[in-house]
Amino acid sequence: MSKESIGDQEALREMLHFFLDKLGATQVELSEGMGVSRPVVINFLNKDKKQRLPVDREGLIRLCESLQNGKASKRKSKTEIEKITEQVEPNSKELRRLLKDIGVDELLESAGFLPEKTKMIRVTSERFFQVAQVVALLEFLDFEDLLSTTQEFLAIATNKIAIASKKSSVEYSEYGDNDSLGHLIEELRTSYPTLGLKLRLEVIDKLQRTWKKLKAGGKTKFTRQEAIALFLSIIIKEQMPKDVANLRIRVQKLEFQTLSRYINAEEEYSDLYHRFVQIGHQAECDLNTPGLCSTMQLQAKSLDSLTPVIMAIVTCSFSHDGKSSEPIEWMYTSGNTIVENAIGACSLHMGLTEDIANVSTSTKTLDSTIDSLVETTVILGNKQQYQGIWVDRDSIITMLQAIIYAAKQWLVDQNTSGRLDIEIYGSACKALSELRKRLTRARRAFQKFQFLDQECQPAEIKKIADTARDELKKIPKENIYFSYRLNFYRCYFLARRLELRLSNFQGNISNAQLIIEEINQVLEEDQKVKQELVPILALIQSEVYLYKLSCGHDPDLFSQSKRSNWLGLEAWDSKIRGAIKPGSCYEDPGWDVYLALSEIYGNVARIEFYLSDDKSTLTKAAEYFLRAAHYALRIGLAQRASRWLAFTGRAWVRLGDGNLPRQASKLADKLAKTDLTAGHSQNFCQAVLSEIYLLDGEYLLFIQDDATKALECFLEALKGAVYLGLNRRICDALFNISRCSNKLGNFSTKEGLSRVFKSEDHYLTESNKNKLNPMSNNTSEKVLDLLCSLWGREDNPTWFQVRAEFSELAAQIWQGWHFDTKPGATTKHPIAERIESGSWLCQVT
Repeated sequence: MSKESIGDQEALREMLHFFLDKLGATQVELSEGMGVSRPVVINFLNKDKKQRLPVDREGLIRLCESLQNGKASKRKSKTEIEKITEQVEPNSKELRRLLKDIGVDELLESAGFLPEKTKMIRVTSERFFQVAQVVALLEFLDFEDLLSTTQEFLAIATNKIAIASKKSSVEYSEYGDNDSLGHLIEELRTSYPTLGLKLRLEVIDKLQRTWKKLKAGGKTKFTRQEAIALFLSIIIKEQMPKDVANLRIRVQKLEFQTLSRYINAEEEYSDLYHRFVQIGHQAECDLNTPGLCSTMQLQAKSLDSLTPVIMAIVTCSFSHDGKSSEPIEWMYTSGNTIVENAIGACSLHMGLTEDIANVSTSTKTLDSTIDSLVETTVILGNKQQYQGIWVDRDSIITMLQAIIYAAKQWLVDQNTSGRLDIEIYGSACKALSELRKRLTRARRAFQKFQFLDQECQPAEIKKIADTARDELKKIPKENIYFSYRLNFYRCYFLARRLELRLSNFQGNISNAQLIIEEINQVLEEDQKVKQELVPILALIQSEVYLYKLSCGHDPDLFSQSKRSNWLGLEAWDSKIRGAIKPGSCYEDPGWDVYLALSEIYGNVARIEFYLSDDKSTLTKAAEYFLRAAHYALRIGLAQRASRWLAFTGRAWVRLGDGNLPRQASKLADKLAKTDLTAGHSQNFCQAVLSEIYLLDGEYLLFIQDDATKALECFLEALKGAVYLGLNRRICDALFNISRCSNKLGNFSTKEGLSRVFKSEDHYLTESNKNKLNPMSNNTSEKVLDLLCSLWGREDNPTWFQVRAEFSELAAQIWQGWHFDTKPGATTKHPIAERIESGSWLCQVT
């Protein structure tokens, strides 16, 4: 064999460093032993990738012979490995002596040569015949039978070893009688030559570190079964193909957050609660939630039996470039068990392809005590070719680590075959984790009305979308990368949807138009991605509904007979539920699915509430609002559920119901205040509660006929909506104030305003405008101009006298959106027309 045909250079380099560090060899010894010049050896040891070591099989054998006869250098290694293993490794003189028996084959194999005895599995000569028989017979078994057979053999062998160890009378100086792991480490120091020198020391080192870690964690006793299981898991991992890109992933922490919130039955909203439970059960039956069926709906008394939706957060120590590790987070949400959610987090973030993501696990405890170690074996893939094993104390972390280990084998296999670039993979894995973390923070901030926080700023959301696009450019379009491309597309579209929502509620409709156009362009880039992201497309569509409502140009939307087909709710519901299937990124109903259903039902109902004067349509809209609230509570969105319940009450007010609107208000108020604390400002609280103020005001005006109290509620709603720039809510409040003012001919504007804007910081003055409009919203500015003008009028007119100013401003806002999206239009926005005629949001009988 020529000198140029040498195999694995990295493994050979590690072996030569082992000789330097553990045998006390010098560079001169290595150079002379192999017959290679010293500068070439030095460059090779310094990881010069261009440098290949020109040594043949005979040169390596001569090196082992020369090291056996040489003396160790007096210099001491300062490597970290030596510091860790100082107390367990034999001295260098003894290692040199053993080199003759067990070191040559290890060195030859590291360089890609066949060992001297040409055995694939190294075993002592007296055991070779028996081991060879077992290995030969195992090759005849099908893979399914092989698994069970090896498990049976391991159980028998482990039991035999445990019995033999009890009969042993060996004295141990360092470990107690109940420490079989310590005893095993002692045995490995003096025996087990088949491991080779380097591998044996590495195994001892890892066992020693594991022993220390478990001891520090409070485990004081180790059975023989636990010791053997740890030994087998380490020895198997050490002999598997090495990761050429230094990919290191270690699970550090595992958290589970229960997202679902449940409503308790209370007398003050008992009728509403009964309706809510029936609709909630039907909604879950439609999703085929385990444990529910349609026959249970009529008998349902509560929603407590529903399995909660849980978010798993897996924190890992991650490194892919040989540099220092850093923490990354993997997240997954569904209504499945905590184990399934944890596995989902690993599969999603490791980018496993559909044929590999099929996970089979086997877990067993190794002792009967409460602090027993757990052993998990894992098989990945439909062809079951990638396997992993791990032993530790925490059963779920052990399982995840075994999955990661098996997945790394798949990654190395794909990297070796050239189908996957491990550097691209590692970079994408890290980037996706960070991006999803930022996106999750932004989504949660949005759901809690924290629009003034950094996470909700347009520039921050745009950064998330831009980063996702930049990462997509780095990832090849081959199918093996599809999972990662899909997840970066998810991040992109979810971020753009947040941008769209922000533009919609702030009244920046022209910007919303641009965002929708850009989203549609990107959607056409990859049809397979488009098919996989139906729930996110539904989320975007729910915002498109509101955009179209604001524009006022689509005749089918404003036609009572055509609107239902235009909205296509049934089709979207079917598509969202159809996206939940094995092998997709939505195998189970999780955050995206529940949020999509909540928003699509809620916004369809909102459009019907704003546009319809038909009793049956409004009744159906109220049911849709309740369904939207249920879906929101399944993923813990109390504020969103509160808003949908407030809309439900408003629909019932329009239907003339005197009971249910009050119950809706009480439940909505209770949910909204669950996330409000003493640290929140009064203005912020008014903003969060503004939809409930609208409900209360409409109830007082239309059901109780109390215009004075209704006005105060509408002003509270207006003040809160102005604070966060909630444009449609501003218009609702303005129009309601106008309607209310028709009955307030003897009530002055200043007295009415002072009941709401009553503290020094809230006075309607020029100096306070920034405090009342911290988002600098254009519509909010117009409202404050009107209110400040009324506050400063010396004649102090009645509300009846200024009623038209409020309705005119509401109509102007809707009409402004109409013109913004179609410059030069001469038509009137349909809602602006209804506001001017006073027919908008009237009661129906």
